[in-house]
Amino acid sequence: MSDAAASVRRRPRQGRSIATVEAILEAATRILETDGRFTTNHVAERAGVSVGTLYQYFPDKAAILHALAARERAGMAAATRTAIAAGVDPARAAIRAQLAAFDGRHAARRAVLEAILRDPAVPGMADKVDAGVAPFVRDGERPVHAFVLSRAIMGVVRAAVLEDSPLLGTPELEEALVRLVRGYAEASPKRSK
Repeated sequence: MSDAAASVRRRPRQGRSIATVEAILEAATRILETDGRFTTNHVAERAGVSVGTLYQYFPDKAAILHALAARERAGMAAATRTAIAAGVDPARAAIRAQLAAFDGRHAARRAVLEAILRDPAVPGMADKVDAGVAPFVRDGERPVHAFVLSRAIMGVVRAAVLEDSPLLGTPELEEALVRLVRGYAEASPKRSK
């Protein structure tokens, strides 16, 4: 089961159901990015489904936002794996994937991030954050290193998103975050046996 499926009320199993959920999520993203009239009625209308169909999958707007976040996390993980397989440094690949989330749709990304910050007790959220930092942590390092690195990187990305920084998505920000990770990795002591 994908992360996106975890946020839905009813799990889509057939192709048509999966396409319906994707249409709802894409409609929500477009609304958040363009006109901001983010209601379940507008999302259903834009997706070309009835509001009753939308409610079969999502109980409310917050569930849609959390499903969007889950979809992006899955996309970032896939992009990171693909880049690593192509020979990109793991830390750079993971940072690049985080910076490229939502394909430049900054308003949608900001709305999703704000929703998650309002509801930080999403089940499993900390585990998903920690799993996303795996490329930054060497074997044998203490869990504190994963925690510090993940929160440092997320803090920078979060600030860039919420402040609508022109640095978001630039090679300069990517390089600065890669230097942060490398500097921390070089300075952190290995776990003693």
